[in-house]
Amino acid sequence: MNKFNLFTIFTILFLLFVVPGLLASFIKMIPANDQPGYGSKGSVSIYGQRDFTQYFVSKNKNLVAIGTTIKNPNLKNKKDIIFNLYDDSDNLIRTTTLNGFNIGDGDFVKIVFENVVDSENKKYYFILSSPSAGDEETIGVFLTEPTDEILEFIYDDETHLGGAPIVTYHKPDSRLEVIKVVYSNLFSKLLFLDFQRIK
Repeated sequence: MNKFNLFTIFTILFLLFVVPGLLASFIKMIPANDQPGYGSKGSVSIYGQRDFTQYFVSKNKNLVAIGTTIKNPNLKNKKDIIFNLYDDSDNLIRTTTLNGFNIGDGDFVKIVFENVVDSENKKYYFILSSPSAGDEETIGVFLTEPTDEILEFIYDDETHLGGAPIVTYHKPDSRLEVIKVVYSNLFSKLLFLDFQRIK
């Protein structure tokens, strides 16, 4: 085996096994799931007094953000968008304000807040509203089927199963935890590729 082949093998191993660990040290939050498919159940519009309430379960501790795809048709909403997070006893525990000016139509938006430490396997709900927006300045959320995390939503005073295709994000306890998750995902994908090749 010549030096070129050794260098190539070393470079590939370095890129596969060392670089992901180095990059992982910069990760500040870990998604608990992939975003579910959406669109088949339509969407709902949010403006004025018309808000959207989503019930969900946090699968992990240190809940620190909620991500979902938001519609902003023709980028008309440039008003405040308010996110209020409640626990299962209806206590307001976090609140965040975004602005429609920063949200493109169909953007995946992460709503970040101070982490909720003891959130593992607990039920929460959030209300998304844009109270100063008129009916020409709507934002919207897509809808999807219920899952273990996405339970039900309230819109126009009616409760329905499913809701927004959310992704919950969690703050890792340490960099080591992030590195472990990154390598676990990497190896599972490599094994999946090998399995597909065998089939």
